Amino acid sequence: MITDEQIQFWDDYGYLKYGKVLEQGEVTGLFEGFDRVARIESGGGDNSSVEFSVGHARGAKDAEYEAGGIRQYVNLWKRDEAYNEMVRHPLITGITKKLLKTPELRLWHDHIISKPPKENDRFQFHQDFYNWPLADPNILTCWIALDDATVANGCMHVVPGSHRDPRFSPAGRKKELEELAKNPDARTERVIMGEHEANFGVPVELKSGECMFHHSLNFHSTPKNTTTGQRRAFVIIYMPEGILFNNSQAWDHILVPNIEAKHGEPIAGSNFPVVG
Repeated sequence: MITDEQIQFWDDYGYLKYGKVLEQGEVTGLFEGFDRVARIESGGGDNSSVEFSVGHARGAKDAEYEAGGIRQYVNLWKRDEAYNEMVRHPLITGITKKLLKTPELRLWHDHIISKPPKENDRFQFHQDFYNWPLADPNILTCWIALDDATVANGCMHVVPGSHRDPRFSPAGRKKELEELAKNPDARTERVIMGEHEANFGVPVELKSGECMFHHSLNFHSTPKNTTTGQRRAFVIIYMPEGILFNNSQAWDHILVPNIEAKHGEPIAGSNFPVVG
């Protein structure tokens, strides 16, 4: 399933190109489920959970969708059985438990990220952790290519070892925020990192059905999709059982209304299920 060498690579560099985890029949099922959800949203949407409306244009026609920017559909696991099964995939969850060194996993959330053809923007280098109301960065993202992901269509680029850089640790982030409070225009190390083009990092090209993992403190970016085809990825974010709710960070995150815990209590409940 996973070797000691792969685990050591993850520990050292904060990412891991794993390889194939899905058969093409499974990928086809995910495409079909995504199409069903996209049709619901283009027809007006489903408001049964607060996060369903985030990251895409409701009511948009196909031509408008193709002309638009990156689209995101959050928590497909709640909306389609193929995705519900996928977030519990025994190979993926088994690898994740080894990498996070935990006996039990909870799901933070999943999402489809779609870069439409000719999508001429990049997603700048960033760390995920500070965008989440969680107290511990021992969190992992599994990024599964549904279409082949290449440099030309916007595959993931990572900065190896950045998850261990003290400048970008929680303590370093606290110092940065103190500096920005005094001088909002300060060119901090994070600002400078965000200005780099994607080729500053290492590209992780994947075939359809392959995956890579990255740590929540690993800086990552995706470049423009300069091709005529879609670049769709299914992204699953896992956390060890017992991670605490931190309402002083990312307090406005879309999933906060779904969190039953109080500040400083463990995330739990059916919105964040145990999946492995």
